[in-house]
Amino acid sequence: VYNLETIGDCYIAVSNVVQEQPQDHVARIASFSLAAIKAAQDTLVDPNDPEKGHVVIRVGFDTGPVVGNVVGTKNKKYTVFGNTVNTASRMESTGIPGRIQCTDRAAALLREQDPSCVLVERGEVQVKGRGAMTTFFLEGKSECSSSAGQPEAPQPVVISSQLEGVAGSDILPAAATASLVE
Repeated sequence: VYNLETIGDCYIAVSNVVQEQPQDHVARIASFSLAAIKAAQDTLVDPNDPEKGHVVIRVGFDTGPVVGNVVGTKNKKYTVFGNTVNTASRMESTGIPGRIQCTDRAAALLREQDPSCVLVERGEVQVKGRGAMTTFFLEGKSECSSSAGQPEAPQPVVISSQLEGVAGSDILPAAATASLVE
């Protein structure tokens, strides 16, 4: 899993881009997602005031083709673009705090790559720019372990995660919105 970029409270990571991972790229993102949710749940918002509770994040992921390139003239950076990135962002932004939401195509590959992961169908969700999409929640508190499934055409997987509801995060079209949940 490669940290593509961090903008404010948005963290975007990809798999199967930097190094080919055709047999477990979605399982890797699923494991990373579960670990991110767990890390947030274990982190106090304010260590000096535990009554404020723990950090809560939403996570979304998708799998599919992306276009990658180096952007910028002074501060060059590698990034990826495309429907997969936007859809991962939408999975996060239409998700529920403390949960991991993914597309049906990501869920199908995850079932092949790691049958031990528990996926629960959420149903149809209205997704900006995409219409109604059937989505799934990845459940569980422990990390998934890869198994021997192999997709026919491995695609990059994009994860988008932010803290729930921070002002100004709507200006990030390839990232998702999120903020602390009180």
